[in-house]
Amino acid sequence: MKKSRTLILSLFILCFSIHIIKGQSSSTYKNSFIIHGSSLSQSDKDFYKKSIEAADFEQFRLQTQTVVLKFKNGFTLELIPAKDLVIKNIVPMLDINKYTNFPAEAGYKYPLFEVLSTGWITAAVEPTNTKATK
Repeated sequence: MKKSRTLILSLFILCFSIHIIKGQSSSTYKNSFIIHGSSLSQSDKDFYKKSIEAADFEQFRLQTQTVVLKFKNGFTLELIPAKDLVIKNIVPMLDINKYTNFPAEAGYKYPLFEVLSTGWITAAVEPTNTKATK
């Protein structure tokens, strides 16, 4: 009896933990972006698309403005505005109020991204102050 209770409790905790982990993981909505790069092969585009969809680019999306992000891999990523995703029925149940109309900080400079051969995406931020100190 005690073993069955322990087993049921363990299964409940495992299921609850998986639910929390899945709820916290974010990804980019399918068909919510456009990859621009004239020198990319179709297999490269497919690989980049899969990597981007697995990453969280929703944090960069704006409510009514297009965002263009640069990649070291030789392409740019155009994030379709949240409002357009709803209007075009790409993500019809999207709560556009989660998104802002402007980046969090005035003069915010987006990172330079890179898709690694493993599919992971890295972001590099350049320093804003390039003056040498004496």
